[in-house]
Amino acid sequence: MDRLPTPAEIARALERFCGFPPDKARALATAGLEQIRSPWSVPGMEALVERLVRALRKGERLLLFGDFDTDGVTGCAILFPFLASYSRHIHRYNPSYREGYGLHVEQVERFARQGIGVILTVDSGISSHEAIERARQLGLEVLVTDHHLLREDLGPPPTLWVDPPDHLLSGAQLAYLLFLALHERLEGETGHDSRGLALSALGAQMDWVPVDEPESRAWVARAQAIINSADCPRELQVLREMLGERYITSEMRSLSSVLNMGKRSHLVDPAVVVEALLPETPDEKRRQTFRLLLQERARAHRAGEALLAQALKDIREEEGEGLLVYEVQVSDETLSEVEGPLTARLVEVTGRPALVLRPAGTQINFSGRARGDFSFETFLSDPEILALTISMGGHRQAIGGSLLPENRRRFLEAVQRWKEKHPAPVSPASSPSRPPERLEHLDPALAYLLGRAIGPFGHRLSPPRFLTTLQVRGGWAFSGNFLVETDQALEPGEWEVLFTFDEAGCDGQNIVLHILEAR
Repeated sequence: MDRLPTPAEIARALERFCGFPPDKARALATAGLEQIRSPWSVPGMEALVERLVRALRKGERLLLFGDFDTDGVTGCAILFPFLASYSRHIHRYNPSYREGYGLHVEQVERFARQGIGVILTVDSGISSHEAIERARQLGLEVLVTDHHLLREDLGPPPTLWVDPPDHLLSGAQLAYLLFLALHERLEGETGHDSRGLALSALGAQMDWVPVDEPESRAWVARAQAIINSADCPRELQVLREMLGERYITSEMRSLSSVLNMGKRSHLVDPAVVVEALLPETPDEKRRQTFRLLLQERARAHRAGEALLAQALKDIREEEGEGLLVYEVQVSDETLSEVEGPLTARLVEVTGRPALVLRPAGTQINFSGRARGDFSFETFLSDPEILALTISMGGHRQAIGGSLLPENRRRFLEAVQRWKEKHPAPVSPASSPSRPPERLEHLDPALAYLLGRAIGPFGHRLSPPRFLTTLQVRGGWAFSGNFLVETDQALEPGEWEVLFTFDEAGCDGQNIVLHILEAR
């Protein structure tokens, strides 16, 4: 494009098509890196940095303990090379999905036998009180960086911890802030780092972070610019090439979903995903890992679409605006976490918060997702629900946990009682019932504005829906004189289509539509 949309044009589009109030629309349209908070503004950061600097200078054996999802692996990939540049006694560990979320007693005992002295968590640990206490008994110190909600029944962990009280950041974003603080303290330099910004934004994109807030919007938008520039980290360049997508102007969702396969497939080792993201890893080794991730993503996607189709059939007669509760059976035991993606898709399609339960071996796993103003905060602290779970954690709009099969019925009854006490609020900006906007014509500039410049909002908000008329002739679709690419074939003739813009095609040169209905 010769000219990109101005902040004023973007603000008007946010207000008109997404329902934002004028002040919020302007704040999002003008958000820049100055919106990213200082790491020193995070409570507990000063003490945490002092302890880590002391560990590095004394040569203590420090283990970086991550998570298995995109947020956890990108956070580890940001911190590990920096810490390792200051000490040869730095180790890393990302548990498999089978080990369960968070830090556990048996892991701490194993790390103690290996001679680890300090454990630094990334994207977990805020509720791992038992493991932290066991570590203390064994002479290990656990330092916690997390972004999940504190459990009211547990309180803060008995150690040094940082967890931003507004809960607007992902674990990888917090890891990036810790990286900035350490960099400033050890090297006396301030300023942002392109690699860290890009990786942490991928964690935010996948982890249900509210990207309709100026800080994370600025973060993700800057990362998009980095990924599509000469400053793109080599590890992401390789993955972009392997994605092989025709339009490569905005792959935030694609990249982050590929890196999430340590959570979604038992065939993927999260530690290997971290290795593929480290600067010194050879490209061929990266490609080997990314090939497996792409293969598993395709397999998980096929299974997920089949599960979604069945779920929509099962719930089509159900009425209501509150929490949607659904149970799913999955025969393929190599697919580890299907309930999370299915929950997200149900929220996207129905506009309702959703909770999905899935039997998994000797327990039942559950996942909850929401958009708009709905919050799971009181769910996470509900005494009756807590008493029936093996584990549970999360943040306001994304939770997960597990329970024993014998507690299933009582759990569902407790959820129903909670649901009756906490009806879902209606949020105009996120409701799929918001009327679509009619567009009399499409052109590349409009596609860029409405498909990409007003985004990205990640999972938080439904993308705006539009109506327009297309003419199909000779196998091609047109809006006036402009060629339009659609994600489904249309017969020759005139079509009225209900659609959203495919973010990957909104580069100012191409128009790519995701068709919802055509008639």
